[in-house]
Amino acid sequence: MTAEGDPSDSTRLALIDFAALAVTFFSLGVTLQVVLIDAGVSVWRSFGASAVIYSATSQFAYLAVRDAGGSDGAAIAAGAIVATRFGILAMSLIPRLPRGRTRRTAAALNAFDPNVAVGVQHATPRAVEREFWRTTAAMMIGWFPGIAVGTFLGDVLGDVDQFGLDALFPAALLAIIGNLLRTREGLTAAVTGGLV
Repeated sequence: MTAEGDPSDSTRLALIDFAALAVTFFSLGVTLQVVLIDAGVSVWRSFGASAVIYSATSQFAYLAVRDAGGSDGAAIAAGAIVATRFGILAMSLIPRLPRGRTRRTAAALNAFDPNVAVGVQHATPRAVEREFWRTTAAMMIGWFPGIAVGTFLGDVLGDVDQFGLDALFPAALLAIIGNLLRTREGLTAAVTGGLV
């Protein structure tokens, strides 16, 4: 519970948003695994990679370069470049969290687009930390069952684009940052980022 009058109450991740985020990450996990296995990555290797990396965008970047004829080194570099944003996200989050090396390190290692976007909308370090970990929990509750189901479905689903699963993640991210887009600073950041 937040303190009475906490301005972050209005941007707290609601239960329906929590569930939607979990479903989104479930779908993303299924989609990624089907794409990986369809691209020829072995079942257990694809599952192991997704369980450790947590970054679908990095894995998609890896596949895109590899499928275009690039070397494994170039594909890994592409995935790593895409993942550098997590370091930037962690740097924006850490100063807003309560003090403590262990809790800040744990948060930095789990800094992703949705949980940082939700966390930084809050006014107090305690609220930032609470909503960051609630969002992280929603993501992981969806992600791990998703990659498990996707691994065992393999290529049974066929072309994942026909189900529209590829559109779920960007749509969810847009919904998450919606509150920030209502502010002048948030809108300026979004337009600048889009132009870059």
